[in-house]
Amino acid sequence: MAALASLALLAAAPPPAKPEAPNTLSGVTVTPEKKDPLVDPTSQFVRSHVPENREGQLARFRDKICVRVVGLPAAYGAFIARQVVKVATQVHAPVDRAPGCTPNVNVIFSPDPQAQLDDIAKRRDILFGFHWGAQTKALATFDRPIQSWYLTRSVGTDGQDILELNHGSTFMDPGGPGAPVSVGGSIKGRAGSRLGTDQSSELVHSLILVDARKVANLRIGAVADYIAVLALSRWQGLARCNAVSTVLNLLADDCADAPEAATEGDLGLLSALYALDPREAGDQQRFTLAARMREELKKASSEPAPHP
Repeated sequence: MAALASLALLAAAPPPAKPEAPNTLSGVTVTPEKKDPLVDPTSQFVRSHVPENREGQLARFRDKICVRVVGLPAAYGAFIARQVVKVATQVHAPVDRAPGCTPNVNVIFSPDPQAQLDDIAKRRDILFGFHWGAQTKALATFDRPIQSWYLTRSVGTDGQDILELNHGSTFMDPGGPGAPVSVGGSIKGRAGSRLGTDQSSELVHSLILVDARKVANLRIGAVADYIAVLALSRWQGLARCNAVSTVLNLLADDCADAPEAATEGDLGLLSALYALDPREAGDQQRFTLAARMREELKKASSEPAPHP
């Protein structure tokens, strides 16, 4: 299938009914993220790119995922939404298949993403999630082909949950200076256990903004898989090429021969995220994700190549 060039300016030409699967890219030499010789590459990948919440835990969706894609011709948008749902199903994330469901994964293609982001900052800055005041300018700056923002909540041992909002005060002390009134109280944990505090972190919303001009020459299958992986977990620091095989290398700087589909490692990491105990300590959660990613990549590398 042709690349997304016609979509850069949201052209009106009708898309084909069935987009083809992406092909493998080839190009110049990869400049990978520098390896720490004392740390396994998958452990380094998880540590560097899967951020924790303020209690040190990793977030995933507990609510059923509902996807909306805007800014593309309908058939292209539907293809990307289906691919997000497909990957979510593969990794056992909850999916809302009801017609007219309320989107909690919003994907926006725009020829002017900074203007789009400025509007979101004015009207719906809650979608930026928790951040310190000094981070606001960077969060509201669009400088990559595809960027993402995440709204999360913390859940206490008694099931009470609070949104992690863009205020600098601790959510464990709602009476502190500048505490958000919408938090509605503190959450309870359990102290004194190395296994964790009996709290958990959950994704509430994923916002993904795409510069339609900068992805114009990429195949839609590659863009769809990139967005799918990006939507199902919190991510950070994706500008540099990674030493492990991941579709997130697709848009990393100076990274050739990047996969154009979600890799076994990507699916393994996400499967582990949606299977782990959400209340266990963050260190154990990160260990589980890295181990599963390492296992799946090892399997994929040992499988014989298919005959031509």
